[in-house]
Amino acid sequence: MILPNALLAATLLAPTVARPAGNSPPVTATQGNALPPIVDLEKAYDSARIAEAGSIPVPAGYGRYCSLSYPSGGFAFDWGDANADPCATMLASTPGGTIARAGLWSKTGGNNIVVRCEDGASVLLYAIEGEPALQQAFNENKTKKKCVFTVAPKSLPVLNAPFSLNDDDVSFVNGFDFARGFTVQTNAGGTSSKVGYKGDAVGYDGHDGMDWPMPKNTTIKAVQKGVVLVARGRNIDKYFPNCPNGSTRTQNEVYVLHVVGTGVYAELFVSYYAHFDSMQVSAGDVVTKGQALGKAGSTGCSSTDHLHLEIARMSNTATMYRRHLRVPATEDYDQTTMIDPYGFSWHAKAGFDPWAWRAIADGRGALSIGLWASGQKPDRD
Repeated sequence: MILPNALLAATLLAPTVARPAGNSPPVTATQGNALPPIVDLEKAYDSARIAEAGSIPVPAGYGRYCSLSYPSGGFAFDWGDANADPCATMLASTPGGTIARAGLWSKTGGNNIVVRCEDGASVLLYAIEGEPALQQAFNENKTKKKCVFTVAPKSLPVLNAPFSLNDDDVSFVNGFDFARGFTVQTNAGGTSSKVGYKGDAVGYDGHDGMDWPMPKNTTIKAVQKGVVLVARGRNIDKYFPNCPNGSTRTQNEVYVLHVVGTGVYAELFVSYYAHFDSMQVSAGDVVTKGQALGKAGSTGCSSTDHLHLEIARMSNTATMYRRHLRVPATEDYDQTTMIDPYGFSWHAKAGFDPWAWRAIADGRGALSIGLWASGQKPDRD
């Protein structure tokens, strides 16, 4: 029997699966002194929130992919259409693997891929249209060991604007910094540690999202359906000990979990909104796309009324299959997997989003995806 290419690497390197003799079950504890099962509270919390958020339908034209790791150093990588289950298929053929990554890929559009092999000794970058990107990534790495494939479609149009696009009083001032402290080449030919979506040096190093000045009490809307993880006022003296005159030290903010697709292939995102004057939701609320979350303001050591919006990737980051969803009680998320919902749109020196791979050694980074639905992308020019 000839195995598909995508299973070959796993078969060559997969471990031998040991089974107990006869029909006896494996011995896991001394009889009579069995240990109680370990309950992963974070996993239980995550599963409950994902169920509450509900599933956002995957747009047409996307399939599912899976990257498996084996204790021996073997790996497997395969993909299929929207109804495929490549993880289950590969595990049935070659048991013993664990899911390293699993998510969505674009069958006709662009895909960005990071392949990391041999304990991070090499990072290979691919940005090719459609299925050829996945096939080339596998072909060029199938003889190596410990490879993990992280895929992101360049576009997954599922988010609506967080405010009315007909509001002429809304402007744009700060965007996402792709360089995040690393020195990268700008489109102008220089170097900078802070680079925005056009490949130009920007004024805010490490900025995690987008800022839109707008009149106080402008309605801020949920970018998609989901569940509110946190809605709170948080003291941010730690970050801004000297607040502008008239600004409060307590920042009103909301975190909403969004789930695109289902099962192990669901892509998870958290939208984070800050500086509300007032909030209209509470933790645990299930919200619909476009539902009012609150009114714009200038809370949290802000110099003007505005919305600060961040999008965090919680699945298939540079170093993780899934991030835990619980927000710390007194802090924000560790800002390590924020992405630009406009996607990666400039030509870095390596031809690839530097935030997606430069910081892998530190457990940081994620591939940016264009997430705005048709006609819903706020102007930022």
